[in-house]
Amino acid sequence: MARTRLGVEEFNAGGHPVVAGDGALPFLAHALAKEYRPSQTFILGDENTLRLCYGELITQVSGLAEARTIEVRSGEHSKDLEVCRALWEHLSGLGADRTALLICLGGGVVTDLGGFVAGAYMRGIRTIHVPTTLMGMVDAAIGGKTAIDLAGIKNLVGLFAPPLATYVHTGFLRSLGKRELLNGVAEMIKHGLVRDAAHWNDVRRAPLHDLGALAPLIVRSAAIKSAVVCEDPRESGPRKLLNYGHSIGHALEAFALEGAGGGLLHGEAVAVGMVCEGWLSWRLGLLAREKMDAAQEHLLGLFPRFALQATDHHRVIELMRSDKKNRDGGFRFTLLTDIGTAVTDVPVTAAQAAAALDHYRLLVRDAAQHQHPQS
Repeated sequence: MARTRLGVEEFNAGGHPVVAGDGALPFLAHALAKEYRPSQTFILGDENTLRLCYGELITQVSGLAEARTIEVRSGEHSKDLEVCRALWEHLSGLGADRTALLICLGGGVVTDLGGFVAGAYMRGIRTIHVPTTLMGMVDAAIGGKTAIDLAGIKNLVGLFAPPLATYVHTGFLRSLGKRELLNGVAEMIKHGLVRDAAHWNDVRRAPLHDLGALAPLIVRSAAIKSAVVCEDPRESGPRKLLNYGHSIGHALEAFALEGAGGGLLHGEAVAVGMVCEGWLSWRLGLLAREKMDAAQEHLLGLFPRFALQATDHHRVIELMRSDKKNRDGGFRFTLLTDIGTAVTDVPVTAAQAAAALDHYRLLVRDAAQHQHPQS
């Protein structure tokens, strides 16, 4: 249940509060002085967040001026066991004890990595998430799931390690470009598709260049994610709804990293996954064709198309076999039954998943031919 006070809304995310709004950072300043009282404080960020967001954080939370900063390289490659080892050794070398506090200032990579490092160091030190990307604000920094990649498989090693709190300050979004904003919008669209049809409609109609118009929708998405996590903190039931678009999306994200094109952002991969899994929802008789078409049209119009070859399907399916939702050797998907409702643990065969990938491949091919017809 949400609580509104002094310019913020506060949600229970199944073990930790999410504080969102213009007053989020002043609330953090108060909590640091009156509640948390760490022996040492460390701020983990990447080169971008420490350059673009650290100054605003210190201005609003002056108690962090003496905190030590720790920098990692931006990007998915930092979610690596050797990076974790270096961070553990660094914390140990600085004398971090079990009452230390790690503040994760960044997007999904920083909160995933920092949460995992803190959750394992000395069997767990306290963390606070201060997300600086839209993806972090509406998804990655909420819910206590932490992970790193291993053997090319996204989020293969991780643990549930809820932070003390997540503080959502939308002012940080001024540092983002259009691509990074859209990266987070993908998760907001997903929240609407699986849980709240009105939110879906509001997000798809919003002027995404207007942060003032986007801010209340960000708070709404954070509330949806928090409510689902509160119902199911350990992802044994309703929280699986949030996996929509991710069974195929995660595999595509890993596949893109194997290539030379620079990869897909997480939200871009999930957007492709939602097109594929929306088609599967219709193909398996769960979703009306017009609902599938509406979601597909919006996603294709908003996100860049990813060029797939028919010969790529086998490798993507191989990567899907490492998905944590699989059971008894088979794929388990979250699929839509309507705009705003979904069902979890739907059995899907490799052939059906390949057909969904081919559906997307043909959509992209046909769109390219229509845009550049041969003379």
